[in-house]
Amino acid sequence: MNTPETMAYLTIQGLATGSLYGMIALGVVMIYKTNDVLNFAHGNMGLFSTFLIYMMMTKYTGPISAHLFDWACRIGILGGLNVDNFSILAFALIAVLTAVFAFFFGVILEVVFLRPAKEPSHLGLIVITIGLWQILDGTIIGLFGTEVYAMPPPLSDFKLFKLGKIPIDQLDLIILGITSCIIVVLYLFFRFTRLGIAMRATFQNREAAGLMGIGTRTIFAVTWGISSVLAATAGILTAAKLNLDNTVILFPFLKAFSAAVLGGLGSLPGVIIGGWMLGVSENLFGSYISMGYKTPFAFIVIIVVLIIRPEGLLSTRIKRGV
Repeated sequence: MNTPETMAYLTIQGLATGSLYGMIALGVVMIYKTNDVLNFAHGNMGLFSTFLIYMMMTKYTGPISAHLFDWACRIGILGGLNVDNFSILAFALIAVLTAVFAFFFGVILEVVFLRPAKEPSHLGLIVITIGLWQILDGTIIGLFGTEVYAMPPPLSDFKLFKLGKIPIDQLDLIILGITSCIIVVLYLFFRFTRLGIAMRATFQNREAAGLMGIGTRTIFAVTWGISSVLAATAGILTAAKLNLDNTVILFPFLKAFSAAVLGGLGSLPGVIIGGWMLGVSENLFGSYISMGYKTPFAFIVIIVVLIIRPEGLLSTRIKRGV
């Protein structure tokens, strides 16, 4: 129905979906600004970590929560809690371990696959990331198969509630909350830490940054690590929303490229805004015009923007030397 409540629901849903696009696009753009390459393996980097957290949750959440419960009983801090409460704590511990794994996974991929390349061309770097994409895809299928998995609790215990007359999905609010936290943390990191400032300098001009004594190799590795964590976070939330299989991240990853182009490959804030714009517009388009053309709509957007404003709607024109 075409009501204000329906419009608000679709907008919130679109913002949550767009946040996932923006989260993926952030990692893509960070790598693009340091290594000057579009990382086609980015989606599968996140998907590998998503399968890891699924495996850890299904096998270890129960034993970990039971041990935590027993430990709390022994030292007398249980209060009104029960073993189910400790499953949330166990999930938090597993999530932290997955984030650490994702970071070092990204670092290792940069060191092993990108760093050995000696003065490669742009096309050469792209081919390397495409090869990495295929390696990860084959590894994921070999280890986990092509079955569809439902994420276990607490990543499946989300409900619909109403704020006034507006229906809201709990998962959508969680996605928006996590995205907001990521934006704040990255802003503080890039604005106030030495490593963040060094990364910004490398984003602007890596040759000049190297001449100023900044360890650009370290920056490259850290950028891949942070990007991998962003991809893993988006992958986990996408799987919670859609279920988990070896292709669940494919279309969100491709649409993240659209969001990056829409916001501007030269602008980190722009890609988040681009993700929101794309998520809301495609959700409204699918609901009010045609659900069948919802996905093609995202790629029509990227073609139109590339024709009209190749540098993106929210980015300054990128100039490259010869």
